[in-house]
Amino acid sequence: MRPVIRALVLLLFLSSVPAAAAEEFAPGVPVIVMTHPTRFQVMNIVEMFEKDILPLEKMCLLGIYHEDELVNTEEAEAYRAAFRYVEEKGLSWVRFRRITGRVALQDLFRENHWTSQIREIFASASGIIFTGGMDIPPAVYGQATSILSEPTTPARSLFEVSFLFHLLGGGKNPGFTPMLAARPGLPVLAICLGLQSMNVACGGTLVQDIPTEVYGQKTVEEVLASDPESIHSSVYLEKLYPNDAELKYPFHRIRLGKESLFVRKMGFSGSDLPCVATAHHQAVGKLGLDLRVTATSLDGRIVEALEHARYANVLAIQFHPERHTLFRKGLRMRARTDAPLDFNPRAFLKANSPSWEFHLAIWKWFAEAVSSGK
Repeated sequence: MRPVIRALVLLLFLSSVPAAAAEEFAPGVPVIVMTHPTRFQVMNIVEMFEKDILPLEKMCLLGIYHEDELVNTEEAEAYRAAFRYVEEKGLSWVRFRRITGRVALQDLFRENHWTSQIREIFASASGIIFTGGMDIPPAVYGQATSILSEPTTPARSLFEVSFLFHLLGGGKNPGFTPMLAARPGLPVLAICLGLQSMNVACGGTLVQDIPTEVYGQKTVEEVLASDPESIHSSVYLEKLYPNDAELKYPFHRIRLGKESLFVRKMGFSGSDLPCVATAHHQAVGKLGLDLRVTATSLDGRIVEALEHARYANVLAIQFHPERHTLFRKGLRMRARTDAPLDFNPRAFLKANSPSWEFHLAIWKWFAEAVSSGK
């Protein structure tokens, strides 16, 4: 019974956090809405803002989460750590909002119980970030569940897929009028799980496990012995060296589409091959309605970026440019447990041009789109 009691205590603690209302935000201050505001995710934004990686003069961060996420004890602890971090740091510009109520699977792709809450959030937002996380329940995109899928945060997935559908519409309900139709320039940045959620929201599907389904690999050793450009997660290294928090995460290069935001607005060339931090074992399968692929892995087998055909400031990326650990000079990591701590992500990005510039450009683009006020 102890885990149940502990979860109930956490629920009572977290339920005391007030829901932010649109009128609480200071006039003229951009409001960045972010899903899954755990301590790590909040730190990502705070450190990028303070180091001017996210070049905004001022901002308010509104972290949103579904109340049922707190049933998962690990998730509840992560949120409690976020609330404590914000309080201890005196970050008055960081707020939280709980999404309440439940919606059945068949009602995700239409107006539902969450619609009014989504409208309120959308009305206050200057930009929206969908963050990374665990796997989406395959039933949401019409598949049976692979034994390698890890849909451990279903409440989060259901809400975020429905949120993205409300923003963009999709093939599950083509007659639905998406919210972005009224504000087509609003920037939406979807990262890793966010990209996958966007594809599912628009009616697409996912590859449930890259090594087995794409590359025909069955063991961790096979994955680690393969071309580093095809390794998309650190979980394989962690399986060989468990309990080592200083293992480096993998980087690989990506190929940019000639008509991508990266080329059209950020100033890169289709021949540039920036290195990115990667942390996923699933990928885009069938493409969702109105989405187009604008970056891939070097072998072309994994989608690394999506854009929307109708909304110019919607960008979904499979990699992680938001991790604050990418921007720390003193951070040291290693390739395996018995190796020296001789790897610094920031130095690696700077040594592999235009990788450092690429990361800065993504956040510069997002900040400029936020500041435009569209």
